[in-house]
Amino acid sequence: MMTASSEELKLKKTKMMSWRFHEFGHFSNLKMEEVEIPTPAEGEVLVKIDYAGINPADRFLVMGLYPGAGKPPFSVGRDGCGRIVDTVSNGRFAVGDRVVFTSTTVGISRDGTLAEYVAIPECEIAALPDWWSPEDGAAGTKVFLTSWQALSEAAKLAPGENVLVTGPSGGVGLATLALSRALGARTIAVERDPENCKRLLELGADFVFDTSDPDLVSRVRDLGGADVVTEVIGGESLARSLAMANSYGRICVIGAIGGIKCEIDPTEIIFKRLQIHGIQVSMCSEAESQQALEKVFAALKPGKTTLPIDRAFPFDQVPEAFAHMRGGPMGKVLVGPIGD
Repeated sequence: MMTASSEELKLKKTKMMSWRFHEFGHFSNLKMEEVEIPTPAEGEVLVKIDYAGINPADRFLVMGLYPGAGKPPFSVGRDGCGRIVDTVSNGRFAVGDRVVFTSTTVGISRDGTLAEYVAIPECEIAALPDWWSPEDGAAGTKVFLTSWQALSEAAKLAPGENVLVTGPSGGVGLATLALSRALGARTIAVERDPENCKRLLELGADFVFDTSDPDLVSRVRDLGGADVVTEVIGGESLARSLAMANSYGRICVIGAIGGIKCEIDPTEIIFKRLQIHGIQVSMCSEAESQQALEKVFAALKPGKTTLPIDRAFPFDQVPEAFAHMRGGPMGKVLVGPIGD
């Protein structure tokens, strides 16, 4: 598909719409504004965003609760897929190429993907896989990178091991289930919503248990326990994950959407010799992110795996998209298509 060159773009349009906030505080500080289309700096490309993915961390960032956030004003959104409309000289990409974002700074300390256009260093994007749609690219890139960091880099997951996934209906949880299967592991999901439990089985989870089951720990132990746990919920879920983990188990703490405080039994850690890893994908270098994404795509390509998408909201309904995400959807929540 042919797209406008940068010079044609300047003639036709100089302004864009962007979801920005000017000070930390209530999430209502995030507003849609008209701003100048960014001019790429040396080594940067200009990307016309097709779809953006949203995350709980975006809300925390606006509220001033995200460590390492930049100084506002800027737009949020760290997930996205779009088309190159302005390239760098002798770069890897051409005008019209569809790309996804590996950046560790976009939407955290510089303008993010909830905008019509984003200027970004060329080293912080990757080509959209040929079996992914733009929606798939916006939904899957960062959550699969997060899951890879947990399963492969931190936990050193081996084929045949049991992976316990908390928060399995969210983006990271679903990516972890898919990637675990691709790496030859057996998956155990723990989920609170009965309908989501059924859907997780349909999506290929080997076992699904209700988090309210008083015998949950013993049921998981009866399956052989958890060699690896991806802990997205936090709070008391973390304490329970320690109890379900096997000796030499690896606990990968990815989120804390269920709370930041819990009581844990340190003897579980001591006598099982558990390893607890904090997972923060934004701390990876760009070279590390690029290398990891290549390995992710190689693992997913045989099954042409994509991430389930719950719903895509129009660009002018970003607050509604975040409200929907807080309700516990099955899959990733997107915004788009964005712009023309």
